[in-house]
Amino acid sequence: MPFLVTGATGRTGAGAVRHLRTVGEDVRVLVRDSDKAQKTFNDLPGVEIVAGAFDDQTVLTKAFDGVDVAFLALGSSPNQIRLERAFIDGAVKAELPHLVKLSSIASSHDSALFVGRLHAEIRDHLVASGLSHTLLCPATFANNLFYAANSVAAQNSWSGAAPTGRVAYIDIRDLSEAAALVLRDPALHGKTYDLSGPDAYTFPEIAALLSTILGHEVAYVSVSPDDRRSALLGNGVSEWFAELLLSLETSAEAGEIGTVTTTLKELLGRQPRTVKEFLIENAALFS
Repeated sequence: MPFLVTGATGRTGAGAVRHLRTVGEDVRVLVRDSDKAQKTFNDLPGVEIVAGAFDDQTVLTKAFDGVDVAFLALGSSPNQIRLERAFIDGAVKAELPHLVKLSSIASSHDSALFVGRLHAEIRDHLVASGLSHTLLCPATFANNLFYAANSVAAQNSWSGAAPTGRVAYIDIRDLSEAAALVLRDPALHGKTYDLSGPDAYTFPEIAALLSTILGHEVAYVSVSPDDRRSALLGNGVSEWFAELLLSLETSAEAGEIGTVTTTLKELLGRQPRTVKEFLIENAALFS
């Protein structure tokens, strides 16, 4: 029976699909854009594409047909709660045996992390549904450092509202691999996994790392949350996305995403990728 993967054109979902196909698993993806999915997997035979709205019961019935395990990994959006609730309801109606959901290590109703509050609402709905489930709860993605790349490249600095908070960045490639392992192994089901990379850094420490890697000084400039919000809005960022970006910093300052766990290493059977390795690999984007 195929595994069902949502968010399959995103980095985490696409990586999980590739890991599943590498070991010969049948994979079905539920996507909104079939053309994008075909381009994403044009080099990967054996991926079945179901396209349509995530809250369309006809589409969901087709997607869940014959599936034992599904991966719910939608990207953050203003519609995330509605779409994930609809997917969960569709899974219940289809009597899906098990759901693996991508969540957040800072998932709570009073979290400083915006997406943590979204995931708390979705988690409550999932628990109330009675559906058998597993939660993958990463800290925050190393790719989020790319939000600083343009400023570092242009000005050798970037600004933010987290001068002391630590972040235990996780490489999305490691997360995707872990997701595929959990999806395939029933012995790993029914748990909550708090996932992080092997180390945690403050933003000034990230600046010091970049200084060493790039060969010139890079500075982190601390500003107030209000000034940071104003700067984001002034750059044309929507209020919704500005809140999300700012919360990546305020949640770090609140100590919500800086805990280093060994769970990812235990799942992978190897040391996860480090932030330093990630920055070296992507140094050109900061130059």
